[in-house]
Amino acid sequence: MINISLDTQTVLAGVSMGLVVFYVIKRMRYRLPPGPWCIPLIGHYKVYSSNGMHRKIAELSKVYGPVVRLSFGPTSMIFLNDAEVVLEAMVKKKADFAGRPKFASGEMFSEGGKDIALSTYSPTWKYHRKIAGKAIRHYLQGDLLEKMIQNNMDKFLDKMAEEKDPFIIRNHVDLMVYHQLYTMCFGEKRAIDDPEVKTFLELDEALIKDFGTGLLEDIVPYLKDIYPTTRWKNLSSKMDTLLNILRAKFKQHVDKFEPGINRDFIDSLLISRQEAENEGDEETLEKLDDTHLVQTISDIFFAGVDTTRFSIDWFVYFMTKHPEIQSKCQEEIDRVVGTERPSMKHRDTLHFTEACMFETMRLGNVAGLGAPHMTICDSQVGGYDIPKGTTVFINFWALHHDTKSWKEPEKFHPYRYLDENGKFKPAKPDSWLPFSAGRRVCLGETIAKPEILLMCANLLQRFEIRLPDGVKPNPECKMTGFGIELPSDYKIVVKERI
Repeated sequence: MINISLDTQTVLAGVSMGLVVFYVIKRMRYRLPPGPWCIPLIGHYKVYSSNGMHRKIAELSKVYGPVVRLSFGPTSMIFLNDAEVVLEAMVKKKADFAGRPKFASGEMFSEGGKDIALSTYSPTWKYHRKIAGKAIRHYLQGDLLEKMIQNNMDKFLDKMAEEKDPFIIRNHVDLMVYHQLYTMCFGEKRAIDDPEVKTFLELDEALIKDFGTGLLEDIVPYLKDIYPTTRWKNLSSKMDTLLNILRAKFKQHVDKFEPGINRDFIDSLLISRQEAENEGDEETLEKLDDTHLVQTISDIFFAGVDTTRFSIDWFVYFMTKHPEIQSKCQEEIDRVVGTERPSMKHRDTLHFTEACMFETMRLGNVAGLGAPHMTICDSQVGGYDIPKGTTVFINFWALHHDTKSWKEPEKFHPYRYLDENGKFKPAKPDSWLPFSAGRRVCLGETIAKPEILLMCANLLQRFEIRLPDGVKPNPECKMTGFGIELPSDYKIVVKERI
């Protein structure tokens, strides 16, 4: 027993000395960003175990500056907390910060890095993104998106109109957005109570919850192969179910694909891949197999669903909290749209309504921290060295609440985006970055912004939305995982306007 104890002490002492030496050498070689002291190997546990991690890191940036270094277990990570350092890293440094770190759950979701959102920067990734971007442009060329929004909105607004008592709008919005993305990706219109669409919603909710609360396998990867946790096994099973549905949908489209006929986003992807085949780049196309395209559909579907439904939930919350702003939006919609339905041709003239959408996406926090970046070479930001292979996060909550960029950042104030004539300013503020920036800017931004605007305009054109009599807005919000904040559950009453 004594020898075992001594051996253990010796090993621990050796490991500790090795870590100290490594730390000293690294500090001498690099001028690393500052951060608070932490317990070695454990890291800043009180930060990374907190649901409000993005807020805690923003507070730390007031002490240590906009570039903060924290340890999650034994791994050191960098957090960027204002627009200046974010744009320096993501735009001015070009691809330096465009990598993605490998982590167990990300590899599982992306089938080994074959998606766009979680795979690292590489020639294959660039080509994959190019194909996906071309597919989105194909999709937006016609009126597919506009017709899809209007058809789906009609049936769900009719359903909302049937509500006689106060109701939770999130339940309607979630299904409405899922049906919308379902039609967009698969070209199928389903009944409101369709079980397959509900399955998508349930799987997405479960994945957000499990992924957002953290996985031990992401800290100790070999556990998934030796003794996986119950949460890992549940997550893996749900992801398999989801991917099997997407694979089946994709195969149906491949089997029925006809060049020149574009029914939905999958057809747009197949058209873009066919154009690449016609260009004769066989070497690159060999790397862009069906799995890559299925993963692209997964990226567009679930990133688009969550951004849209969370944003609309916040939009409705702000409209009930500020009825005078709601009335101003409705006056604009009545004046610009008249008896028609809001459509793409009205987008450039709905200045105040779009300003409300922009302010919703700033103040309504649908992603406190974005997906992790990784440096693909030694680089610098904010005057500090960032070694190759370092994980870097953008703290979007800090950007959107930065008092240097936003006057009274906690206030819902859509006039920030308008000029003295009430027109939408041509350039958005540098610190407005809900879709990120640079090489990893969100691929779905060109779909999400018009989609959310048209949905909100259709909603306000038809209904006056208010809280039940005697109920005041709840200023609290709830965390749903990894920095996502939603309004606390609230009920509304709707009244037909037209």
